[in-house]
Amino acid sequence: MKFSAFLRAFETLLKERMREFRCPVHLCFGQEEVPEILHEKLRREDWLFSTHRSHGHYLAKGGSAERLLAEIEGREDGINGGFSGSQSFCDPAIRFHSTAIVGGLIAAATGTALALKLQRSNALAICCLGDGAAEQGVFWESLNFASLQKLPVIFVCENNGYSVHAPFADRQCAPLSSRVGAFRIPVAKGGDGLRTILEGRTAPAFVEVPCERIGNHVSAMEDLRDVR
Repeated sequence: MKFSAFLRAFETLLKERMREFRCPVHLCFGQEEVPEILHEKLRREDWLFSTHRSHGHYLAKGGSAERLLAEIEGREDGINGGFSGSQSFCDPAIRFHSTAIVGGLIAAATGTALALKLQRSNALAICCLGDGAAEQGVFWESLNFASLQKLPVIFVCENNGYSVHAPFADRQCAPLSSRVGAFRIPVAKGGDGLRTILEGRTAPAFVEVPCERIGNHVSAMEDLRDVR
């Protein structure tokens, strides 16, 4: 089965059982492209840092669907013993970390990249983020530091056009990739751009992948994207 189809099936299972879960659950319907490419191109030694919408990234890195489901259900056999839930779990065994804090792991990914450079490692640090995280100062500070220090980090922005219910155009004054280019690192766009960057192990780099958030922002929360 193609990975994106497997991911869609897993998320469908969660959607069908949504009202059973006691933790907030962010599904990644419409955002399967980045996980598909990460599944194809990442190496075992690479580090992957994710967001609150992290199921696809975790499974792409080789994570266990059974342990992830158990974590969301709050069971002891979950990834973190059922304490982290859907949006803030970590699996050090496969070098995967996620967080519920918007932009919360950008600095951690950049620091990991610095450590990899000092260790003369061939591994990369991949930092997945949403377009909302680009409104955090730490994003721009990390871009600057990564550029100056030539760190092995790739920032991958899944731009679904919304921060919760607020459209991108209402929050930011200019396209994201054009502003990132000022930091003198390679900038690519779309799935093909991400594949090229990962295949070339080009870092530091920034990739913006336009995508669509299909469904609610979180769990059964009413979606207000079309309300003005």
